[in-house]
Amino acid sequence: MKVFIDTNILMDWYQENRPGNQLAKTILSASGEDTYQIVISTQSIIDIAYSLRKVGVSYDVFSPMLRYLLSFAQIVGIDKLDMLWALEHYSGDFEDDTQYASAYNAVCDYMITRDKDLLRNNDERCPMKVISPEDFVSAMMG
Repeated sequence: MKVFIDTNILMDWYQENRPGNQLAKTILSASGEDTYQIVISTQSIIDIAYSLRKVGVSYDVFSPMLRYLLSFAQIVGIDKLDMLWALEHYSGDFEDDTQYASAYNAVCDYMITRDKDLLRNNDERCPMKVISPEDFVSAMMG
């Protein structure tokens, strides 16, 4: 099973003081047990690096955390087709739309996010389900 992790879940994981930190740690650590494959977009990594730098997190702190993540996560880009899909299916948030397209094109079974707008993207015709971290942990580990 492939699980796409949205940027907000990665931010929860990187920052101890965020309310979702423990859930994010649970999700990311269980992937190391061969339960599922974690998929992350290059855009999420870039966004995290920028956001953490803005709140004063040094590269010396960020770098080892990213190396750890890269040791087990599949990294996917956001390409031209993802952007064209996002333009055609614009929901009001282009970044969300490109992330969704990237996750779908990576053939992910789940996209985990806290984004309320993305959580409404479930369609029975689409094999990828968008799910909150709470619901994912309950379903997979509960």
